Amino acid sequence: MFNEEINKKETLRSIPLFAELSIQQLRNITSISSLVKFSKHQIIFREGDFYRGFYVLLKGMVKVYRYTLDGKESVVHIVKPLNTFADIPLFEGGDYPVNAEAIEESIAIFIPKDKFLEIIRSEPEIALKMLAGFAKRLKALVNQLEDISLKEVPNRLAKYLLNEIKVAGTENYPEPFVKLSVPKSTIASYLGTITETLSRAFKKLQDDEIIRVNGKKIFVNDIKKLRELAK
Repeated sequence: MFNEEINKKETLRSIPLFAELSIQQLRNITSISSLVKFSKHQIIFREGDFYRGFYVLLKGMVKVYRYTLDGKESVVHIVKPLNTFADIPLFEGGDYPVNAEAIEESIAIFIPKDKFLEIIRSEPEIALKMLAGFAKRLKALVNQLEDISLKEVPNRLAKYLLNEIKVAGTENYPEPFVKLSVPKSTIASYLGTITETLSRAFKKLQDDEIIRVNGKKIFVNDIKKLRELAK
């Protein structure tokens, strides 16, 4: 139990939302949190469910999504380790505004709303320190919406691949690469398009000799052109 708390505390410290908190403030938060596990394709919560709290993903991958009026799935966010999700309703109130599903086996820290708000009421400084993290999240969502509304699919795909390559840590390799860990249908929804259009975008990048595809691995032949396309 002691080691578990230490690990949770160190994990929270590495997340932008909690980066400015003191050791004691982090210890207070970890004391009310718990580790939860999700199997592949397990629904974590559904839109409209009573809001219980938020999560910090430690391992695996989670898809946050909504359904459009015509019943189509629209992916809002693909959550990767050391990122939070379901934190927006924490202060604005209301139920869960989206759905969340584990794309693969996942482990997360769960932080319950009521106990977390009790901590903030006793120490309002915590909320102020967290504002910068929320601002970064909001900026990322605004950028995503701008990309969908202003950029063509090949441009959106180029930006997505660059981000994935950066996360994979291969951007400085002679031939940067990334292994696609989510279905193309999920990537397409996240980029605001459909699978067929995404496949055509992949083909265009291959025809232009910017990338080459080997199974689920995407290798970049011309990183300069990919960056120009992503602008």
